[in-house]
Amino acid sequence: MSAAHASESSAEERGVSKRKERERMMDRAIQLRRRYGGYGAVALMALLFGCVTVLTGCDDDGLFSRFRLKPEEVVLERTPDQNYEKLFPYYVDLCTVSQTAEVDGSRGNPFGHAALYIKGACKDEDAPFPQLRRCRRIATDTHDPEHGAGVSVNRWFRSVNWVAVPGYDLFFEGNLKPGERLTQAKVDATVRDAVDKGVFKGVEVSDRWVRNPEQTSIYDFAANSSITTDFALRYARNVFCTRVPVPEPVLDEVIAFLNDKNTEYATGKADYHWNLISDNCVHTVRNALAAANFWSPYSVRRVKLLHLLQLAVPAHEFVNLAVLATEGDGELDDYRQLYRDDPMRDALNDFKWLPTRHGALVKTLPVHEPNDIFRTEFRLFTLQSPLSMGKRADTVRVLSEKRNVDLETNLQYFLDRYNAILATHKEEFDSMATVRGTPFRRFSRVYRDYIVEQRDDVEAKLAQLAALKQAPAAEPVVDAQPR
Repeated sequence: MSAAHASESSAEERGVSKRKERERMMDRAIQLRRRYGGYGAVALMALLFGCVTVLTGCDDDGLFSRFRLKPEEVVLERTPDQNYEKLFPYYVDLCTVSQTAEVDGSRGNPFGHAALYIKGACKDEDAPFPQLRRCRRIATDTHDPEHGAGVSVNRWFRSVNWVAVPGYDLFFEGNLKPGERLTQAKVDATVRDAVDKGVFKGVEVSDRWVRNPEQTSIYDFAANSSITTDFALRYARNVFCTRVPVPEPVLDEVIAFLNDKNTEYATGKADYHWNLISDNCVHTVRNALAAANFWSPYSVRRVKLLHLLQLAVPAHEFVNLAVLATEGDGELDDYRQLYRDDPMRDALNDFKWLPTRHGALVKTLPVHEPNDIFRTEFRLFTLQSPLSMGKRADTVRVLSEKRNVDLETNLQYFLDRYNAILATHKEEFDSMATVRGTPFRRFSRVYRDYIVEQRDDVEAKLAQLAALKQAPAAEPVVDAQPR
């Protein structure tokens, strides 16, 4: 065969391969449309699938591979110092988890998942359906059953929007100890534990979930469609969380929003209908924090095109909160810019608190090893499009900077930042006392008082941290009145 003929043959084969790939993509788009609800047209689903291709990096050698987050770009395991628990009585973890992949080659949905873990909010055992209550004590150990609860939305829920998973260990670790092997027997035991602890009390699942008439019990659902999504996350998924300390009033607002949302479905006429584009796990997670003025909420069930312009992607929310909490967009450093940001202004006025703050850290947890059931390689994705080209860079940055993962470095960074704010605005603060007719007069005083209070709080926490490190066996030090 001549070189020219071989080249033509190779080009023809590539053309056939590309046509088959396009056909496969369109078939997949149609499947997604049928599976996740009518979106109006196959064209819309094709656009969505194009986003998914970028999201998952399906083409390992092609254009989209450059958008994938690679394991060498981040440290795969970073957890806050255990002393963190003694310094911050309440916090929220907004967590993104990766796609699941079993050792037999089967995979879960490519979008991953988003969930909350809330220290200070515990599962209400007496409620007839999933609800939260304030924990009965301030826990200083993640193994404490009154430490907190995980909150997770599942696409198959019908009578509620989310479930509450009691305790850090069940939610993240699936009750596994470090180095303990994950076996099928352990999976079965963890499913029984979740059901026995009432995680699915009052939960009805959609009729669409029942694929096998012989498997309809809540145990079957928990074993097939809930474990590794709603609890035991590390059995199968890489976990990425942004942690933000909160005061009691903020904690109460988050709890109230979530309780109200479940009550609407459990006692109302409407059932919950999960939707990939317009009402997924991200909407609940983001809007629970929006209820406490972290940021603006995402609208549910609006015009589909508007949802495509602001896709609710699990990985994005982890990055969005990490950037907001550890850096901000200048609002913390300038009261005038802060005043013009509605959620941030309301957070300061209503709660004397801002989400950009000391103690905001990121944590990363790998898939549990050793593992007989799931593959353990690194997996995470971010969506890249002309509207969100910076997400991958933001992810790498926030996971790489020491002040975002080390408590002492974080506290020192914010101490320096608070002092710089007070020094920079000193003359402005002094002159504002004589200014009349400006919208900033009162707000500038509220802002300055807040910055001074935060500066003092950081200094106190640095002293507490130093004492804890010098005397690790001493009684826990707890700041019972978080600022």
